[in-house]
Amino acid sequence: MLKTIHAKFIFFTLVFIVLGVGIPTTFLIVQLSENFDQRSRILLESTIDVVHTGLRNAMMLGSHKNIPLILKNIAENRNVDHIRIFSEDGTIRYASNNEEVGKNIDQLFPGHISDKKREGKNTVIIENRRIYSVTTPLLNESECRNCHTTKGPVIAYVDVDTELTQAEIYFHTGSLHMIFLAAAMILVLSVGFYLLFNHFINKPLTRFRSALDDVEKGQLETRLPAAREDEIGVLEGHFNTMVSNLQVSKKKIDEMHFEQLQRADKLVTLGELAAEMAHEINNPAGIIMSRVDYVQMGLKDLPGSNDFNEDLNVVISQVEKISKITGSMLKYSKKLPTEFSTVNLQAVTEDTLQILGPRLTKKKVSVERQFLLENPQTEGDPVQLEQVFTNLVNNAIDALADNGQLTVGIEEVEDHRLRWYIQDNGVGMNRETREQIFNPFFTTKRADKGTGLGLYIVKNICKNHKAEIVCHSEPNKGTLFNIYFQLNNN
Repeated sequence: MLKTIHAKFIFFTLVFIVLGVGIPTTFLIVQLSENFDQRSRILLESTIDVVHTGLRNAMMLGSHKNIPLILKNIAENRNVDHIRIFSEDGTIRYASNNEEVGKNIDQLFPGHISDKKREGKNTVIIENRRIYSVTTPLLNESECRNCHTTKGPVIAYVDVDTELTQAEIYFHTGSLHMIFLAAAMILVLSVGFYLLFNHFINKPLTRFRSALDDVEKGQLETRLPAAREDEIGVLEGHFNTMVSNLQVSKKKIDEMHFEQLQRADKLVTLGELAAEMAHEINNPAGIIMSRVDYVQMGLKDLPGSNDFNEDLNVVISQVEKISKITGSMLKYSKKLPTEFSTVNLQAVTEDTLQILGPRLTKKKVSVERQFLLENPQTEGDPVQLEQVFTNLVNNAIDALADNGQLTVGIEEVEDHRLRWYIQDNGVGMNRETREQIFNPFFTTKRADKGTGLGLYIVKNICKNHKAEIVCHSEPNKGTLFNIYFQLNNN
């Protein structure tokens, strides 16, 4: 419900406005109402006291005929509306309005006298929001019993109605007006805050989010107005700068990718030419081998031929080495279908080192083999795995100085897995470089030395073999690549 800033702002703004306006208004109305009620009750009680005192004096003096005059004089107070004295059955005996005398109060004013009033409880009632009314019993006290010997505990009831003053009327209407005013303030503040939020925050955020969506879709020509001088304008300016930089970077990346793809195409062509050259080299190598065999056969029975056999054996050995190298190149260059079978990782590793033997010899790199498991087998494609190992060994050679050290090994680790690893003591990598090495077209080599695709291909081949490749490297401390394969015990 409150997931968006828009919804949260509206909700909490309404809560704070209602609390900020409602609490003071309610407190003020309640306080004024209590003060008003206290004042009105005091007025009623004072009037009742005056009536009681006047009646007591008149009754004690036996001046019953003065009672109407007393009530009339008290009723002349502008705040007093009516004074009545009525009996138990409701018959009005005395009243400030002589026309009411002798009539029944329940018939004349139905509902005006409640049962609680008859029970002797001083209940104050506001009638029609203009009159405060109270009824109190005249008790048959000891000094009254000389005249009222046959009466019960109540001689009669006194009903006093006081009319609200103009100030009190203003208060009652003003209280209602305060409620409406508070509601109007809440409405105005809510609408005002909403319009301000919508204009200064919500619309810019919506525009900003839409621009981000466009950039995410690749529309790097998107720009925001950035015309305001507030925080939103600064944010839009930074957005425009960021998108401009992205646009420039994308252009450079596209150009670099195009150059890398051109280079990759050239490398494919060179690979095909190398394969053809290896095939062509095999033909004269075969002829040399056959000719040397023929010469050895011819010299076998001749005296002194042993002096030549040693040289001929060296020739045969070197030609066999050439055949092995060209054979490995042909095997590596063939585009064979991916066929998973049981692969001996040690054998594939040895083939790789055989292929790259000339490079290792040229840079005088010493290779330490740490094959700690006999017949380390896994399921995979030998051609692809040889491509993985070749890429990693080539990268290690590039990172090594002359007379460098290279360690290649295989061991069994936990979870029934094989760890194939290669470690060099070369220049190493920092964390930023290490985090990008598996990205396509990322390379730290010169443009004529690397395409940035080698480790990307390695990563994908490992993924196809359900193998995990992990790199550990620090500047000037060398690099270690671990590849974890599933062990095949068959």
